[in-house]
Amino acid sequence: MTGMDDGAIRARAGADLLRWVVGGDGLAILAVILLAIASVVLAPSSLTGAALYAMMPFAAILGIAAIGQQLVIQQRGLDLSAGGIISLVCVLATYQLPDAASATDVLGRCVLAIVIATAAGAINGLLIVRLNIAPLVTTIGMNAILMGFVLWLSNGIPGNAPDLLDHFALGRTFGLPNTVLGVLIVTLLAAVALGRTITGRRFVLSGTNKAAARAAGIRTDRYEIGSYVVAAFCYAVAGILLAGLLNVPNLNVGQTYLLATVASVVIGGNSLAGGRASPVATVIGAVFMTQLGQMLIAAGLERSVQYLLQGAIVIVGSSIHAIVPRWIGR
Repeated sequence: MTGMDDGAIRARAGADLLRWVVGGDGLAILAVILLAIASVVLAPSSLTGAALYAMMPFAAILGIAAIGQQLVIQQRGLDLSAGGIISLVCVLATYQLPDAASATDVLGRCVLAIVIATAAGAINGLLIVRLNIAPLVTTIGMNAILMGFVLWLSNGIPGNAPDLLDHFALGRTFGLPNTVLGVLIVTLLAAVALGRTITGRRFVLSGTNKAAARAAGIRTDRYEIGSYVVAAFCYAVAGILLAGLLNVPNLNVGQTYLLATVASVVIGGNSLAGGRASPVATVIGAVFMTQLGQMLIAAGLERSVQYLLQGAIVIVGSSIHAIVPRWIGR
């Protein structure tokens, strides 16, 4: 009997551990620990203080964009227009603005970029919800349209970020890089909104069980459309910071964020089938993805390896979320 009891206890402990990995922040924390070990073995130079400090702003920008992607995925959607929005915002934030542009001009251009980005997000949401067009088809099409605008507006020539935007993206506030402060603010707002407000709880219920939400009188279509709008806002903020950080952003720079945002959400332990998700875990996932790229570069591997691993992470992470809960439930 004691042996059977011990076996049952171990089985329960194993199931609890798997449940923590799949259902909470465990997957993100475990992934970062394993990556740190791999970095020590393969590329210890990627873990120096200088390397980590250089990585932080890029991880923060990816984290902001990934939180936007997370909101869409929570509503059982997928936003593949993230890259086009970020690229277009980078162009709008730099196009024909002199280095000495005034604060009013820079702020006005950033506001314009945010308005255009959120309009694109609203169009995505309306097409998906009102016309019942698949998210994959809608957002891929929107991404292509936005990249067309990028090439038309820039005439194929990237612009320079004005000095004020450059200084802001590279600056510090309260001892923290402004990019890191930005992701902390966005993460806090998202966590509080989703976990502590009525609107946030309805949003989560809408993504977790749409039928139950509708039975409770919740307008699920509004939350689904809203997720694309807020996501586009997050992409726009990320694009503005990225333009200032890079100074001369490549016209295709946003496309590197397309798969990276999805992978960050998956690494954060969030299911692509929608439902509950943790903004904190998503940001940890973004740190993982950024450090992964830095480790591969320091190890002398091609960037193509990074894309291969990003795709593998999405596939394996999605499989974990699909298989493990059914295994635990047996």
